[in-house]
Amino acid sequence: MQAASRLFATHGFREASTAALASAAGVSTATLYRYFPDKESIFGAVIDELVSEVIQARALRSDVSENRLRDLALRYADLLSDPLVVGLIRAVVADRENSSAFGDRLETHGNGIFEKEFEAEIRALLNAHNALELDNVTQASRELRGLLEHNTLLPELLFHVQPDRNELPAMVDQALDSWCKRWIPSA
Repeated sequence: MQAASRLFATHGFREASTAALASAAGVSTATLYRYFPDKESIFGAVIDELVSEVIQARALRSDVSENRLRDLALRYADLLSDPLVVGLIRAVVADRENSSAFGDRLETHGNGIFEKEFEAEIRALLNAHNALELDNVTQASRELRGLLEHNTLLPELLFHVQPDRNELPAMVDQALDSWCKRWIPSA
């Protein structure tokens, strides 16, 4: 799975042949086909592993700090700047026409995890500040995640420019400051 993840992230779904996948994993193509009926099954397993191990581990990590929303935003930004994750997202997007089910799985199961976590933290924050926009938690969550995606994922997807991971805390703080000015009256 690790070899397939790296190969798909680097070369994309279409360019990664089953022979190359088998070679990268150090097995024969016959062995590969013993466990997976086709390349789509391997890619599906890679996406499922990405969701279950990488995304869930980062999204559902419990924090003990005072600023749980910042911690969650930082974990999200860190995920979106992970080269392996970005490469797999790029592979899913590039092959969207042929395998939209992979994109749907990534969106529903991967992004959905973060969506719930962001909404819970934002609901608590808006409630604590007696914000009138409490009915718009979903919109507030989308806007914050959009700001984070704009600063981390978008430059990598469009221009192959990786954000400096050391600068992620400052990027997150800037996004949160902008978001708070819109959503929290006292900010």
